[in-house]
Amino acid sequence: MEYQLIRSRRKTIAICIDREGAVIVRAPLRAAQSVIDRFVCEKQDWIREKSLQGRQRAEARRNLQICPGTMLPLMGREYPVRLSDRSGFDGTSILVHSDEPEQLLLQIKRVYQSVAAAYIQDRIVYYTKITELTPSGVRIGSANTSWGSCSGKNRLNFTWKLMMAAPEEIDYVIVHELAHIREHNHSPQFWKLVENVLPDYRERRKRLNETGKKLQNQGWG
Repeated sequence: MEYQLIRSRRKTIAICIDREGAVIVRAPLRAAQSVIDRFVCEKQDWIREKSLQGRQRAEARRNLQICPGTMLPLMGREYPVRLSDRSGFDGTSILVHSDEPEQLLLQIKRVYQSVAAAYIQDRIVYYTKITELTPSGVRIGSANTSWGSCSGKNRLNFTWKLMMAAPEEIDYVIVHELAHIREHNHSPQFWKLVENVLPDYRERRKRLNETGKKLQNQGWG
């Protein structure tokens, strides 16, 4: 099995699969090659499964094609992409002013970011009143590996792709990250805090995971 080996001053061997499905092995500087190969061999079933998933998702990203008329998800519904003299969301369509592939995708991203900035800030204000937890700042980014995060300084970050989920799933992510302001971990206390606000958070999390897999398979991962 082919893999990229990266040695460093770490104490253990670890395997990760990059976005293209390539296998990367990280190992201590003095780890014997035979030990590394044996470790990889023991994990080969897991590696093959995750590598295949990575390659399939990479292929989906390369094949992702959007054009006027394409239906895109936005807060639990689907809306058509429509050419206009401006870009934005008018409540019925996702408006773009160019159908050139790269420009179109860039405009769509900006539309989602704009919608996310307004909607997520509004929901944060709502849940701040309930939880009495206030972030030091809020940023909308383009992360591919997580829906949201909370920094050590209590700054919340959300990916614009979160707007492709349903409202109840979006709320779950917002409450999840707000809870990290008090508990920077996933301890029982953390989950109790989330549950106090969203008693059905487990079901919301399950649906969000399903949404994430669907979007990755479509090429949005």
